[in-house]
Amino acid sequence: MAAEACTILTIDCHFPNAAELQTILDDFRTKDDVWSRDFIGTIIIQTTDIDLELTENDKDILRSLGANDIHLFHNGAVEVQLPQGPYFLHHGQVYQAYRTYPDTADAFIVATVPDDGDGFRSLDASAYGEQFPSALTVAVPSRLYYTKTCEKPYAGLRIAIKDIIDLKWLKTGASSRAYTELYPPKTESAETVKRLIDLGFVIVGKLKTTQFADSEWPTSDWVDYHGPWNPRGDGYLTPSGSSAGSASAVPSYTWLDMSLGTDTLGSIRSPSAAQGIFGMRPTLGAANTTGLVPYSSNWDTIGGFARTAAEFKTLAQALYGSAETQGKIYEKPTKLIYLTDYWPVNHGESQKVMESFIVRVEKFLGVNRTNINLADTWKRTRPEGADESISRYFHHAFDWSANRDQWTGLLKPFIEEYTDKMGKPPILNPQVRFKHIMPPTKDGYSSSIIVLPWTNGVPNYRDTYKNGPQEFTGQGFFFYNVGPYAQCPELIFPVGSTPYDSKLTQREEQLPAAIGLIAAKGSDIMLADFVSKLFEDSSAVIESDQEQARLV
Repeated sequence: MAAEACTILTIDCHFPNAAELQTILDDFRTKDDVWSRDFIGTIIIQTTDIDLELTENDKDILRSLGANDIHLFHNGAVEVQLPQGPYFLHHGQVYQAYRTYPDTADAFIVATVPDDGDGFRSLDASAYGEQFPSALTVAVPSRLYYTKTCEKPYAGLRIAIKDIIDLKWLKTGASSRAYTELYPPKTESAETVKRLIDLGFVIVGKLKTTQFADSEWPTSDWVDYHGPWNPRGDGYLTPSGSSAGSASAVPSYTWLDMSLGTDTLGSIRSPSAAQGIFGMRPTLGAANTTGLVPYSSNWDTIGGFARTAAEFKTLAQALYGSAETQGKIYEKPTKLIYLTDYWPVNHGESQKVMESFIVRVEKFLGVNRTNINLADTWKRTRPEGADESISRYFHHAFDWSANRDQWTGLLKPFIEEYTDKMGKPPILNPQVRFKHIMPPTKDGYSSSIIVLPWTNGVPNYRDTYKNGPQEFTGQGFFFYNVGPYAQCPELIFPVGSTPYDSKLTQREEQLPAAIGLIAAKGSDIMLADFVSKLFEDSSAVIESDQEQARLV
């Protein structure tokens, strides 16, 4: 006997009339992408009112809405009530309904469903093989099952996580077939994942990453797995990395609310800029990194991605906030720092778009920007005996620190264990194989913010051939070093778009234009709140609804 699609309705006190019932069902359809009229054929009424009975008129109302089978269940106690919404009825048992979606952006490495309480298992299903032969199938539960409470303020928000972050009962693969083969499934989820689950988030899968979160460019560097697709422009731009899947999924799928990634030297910020979404590298240590495949504890951070400023503010509060920061009102920064080392950008249209946004930020703050040149400031304030320029002095700061940590803390023991067990060395992607101003805040408020450009109006294609892997990850001192070196939060977001002539479609396409704002160490929530307010005030910043509708 096949399972029947059904809808559970909770009715107490009195039976609603036809208009009231229709309002309930319309609300289901508005809030949820799983429930549909296909679930109306069988209606189960649950009630704690032992005196409630269905009259023929009540049944006629339900039949007029499409119900064929109607059941009344007196459960007697609120504690045992099921959430309203879509279910499947089979042999007298009801089962939750999930909707499946194809991963057309190739962003996921595995789709997940809950298993054994706080654990997960992979969804071993293919529902779109003919239409999308290489796409995974991702399943999402009904949003109607979740009710926000004080204990679970984010109940029902769907999120997927980067595959260097542990998820209980699943393997952490780090985009390496050999690494996946060697190590067993994890027995605990990462601490930050536990935090999100406790707050009500729903995990729906793990997302692709560059191998061991290193610097890689599709398609040449992505050997073990195919790189995710960037939905912007002509569809053949690089997704950037290393949190490539995390950034690709958010603008590609409206059924996914947010995603989790990591940033060591740009792995959240660069994909955010490339794909025109909101993403932040937080203050070092703002989120617990236990359960993370390490690159370097001196640089690794956990952050996230969202489509809008308001959604990102929600995610930032969940990741880094506390009861004290919930609803806290922050004063506006009083200083906007404009680093002339990196401004203006060498692309007229991009500079025009970004300059327009910066002018609006000045109006919003009621201040004029303060021009500062880092190179000149360094010359006046550098340590005694340091005769080099700032770029020369910091040239090896990252690769001599972080790359050494990656080798001793991850790659060396992995290679030795794999070789010992398998009798051969692991296959590694080319990039991995080749490598063998502001004071911290005490109250979460930053009086100054730095604005930096994160795009230059030039398309970066995924089909570009390279001469080989780059010499060393992180050599030099560039705009993306400023935040990590200061251990400060930096939030990237789109401020518009610029046209470019696609070599593939032979027509004009739009490229996201993105900037970054850096605030003082420890001001993560304040920075997310500030950007959210920027996008609320249409007189001060771009019209977020119009601009983001075009980009997202």
